[in-house]
Amino acid sequence: MHALIVCGGTPPTKKLLETEISKADLVVGADSGGYAIIGHGFTPDIVIGDLDSFHYLNHEGINVLKDPDQDSTDLDKALKYALEQGTKTCSVLGAFGKRIDHQQKNLSSLVEFHPQFDRLVYRDTYGETFMVESPYETELPTGTIISFFPLSGHVKGFTSSGVLYPLKDKILEPGVQDGTSNMVTEKTVHVEFTSGKLGVFIGSGEKL
Repeated sequence: MHALIVCGGTPPTKKLLETEISKADLVVGADSGGYAIIGHGFTPDIVIGDLDSFHYLNHEGINVLKDPDQDSTDLDKALKYALEQGTKTCSVLGAFGKRIDHQQKNLSSLVEFHPQFDRLVYRDTYGETFMVESPYETELPTGTIISFFPLSGHVKGFTSSGVLYPLKDKILEPGVQDGTSNMVTEKTVHVEFTSGKLGVFIGSGEKL
């Protein structure tokens, strides 16, 4: 089962939303993310959150679930709901943009929920962001933008190949060393690391 969750960050384009909805068995609005779905003419299966931003009384017929818990974000609530419905894979739109504190917390949610899904990916018009385990290997067209970044304090023993700027046995750490804005140069990109939480961004969106 595949779920689509739309958050309250920068709204997805209608084209991206339509593409993602066509793949989804379950469409969830995370509080104000419900507006992005409705605004493009689609109907979410449910809107969930503390509902401080989504005023559902103005949207008769929309299924809503209010969860006032302030120890979890609206995205957390939506991800938990998706798991409860039997979701194995999940795409999240609107996780980035607008408030940076929300964006950072959504990355924290990626770390928390990554182990519970077969695949969890954040998408926008620039590309897709997700977390990987070591070793990680993927085939991509040459020239594709790819970035590697720590989602924990640091990623140790990082080695990459198949990219313009390969690294060998390095430590990725904010303010010290990162692997952002790299480029695919070979058919297969291979990454290994010994510890830490590694995030990957692949530039595949129309804005690139």
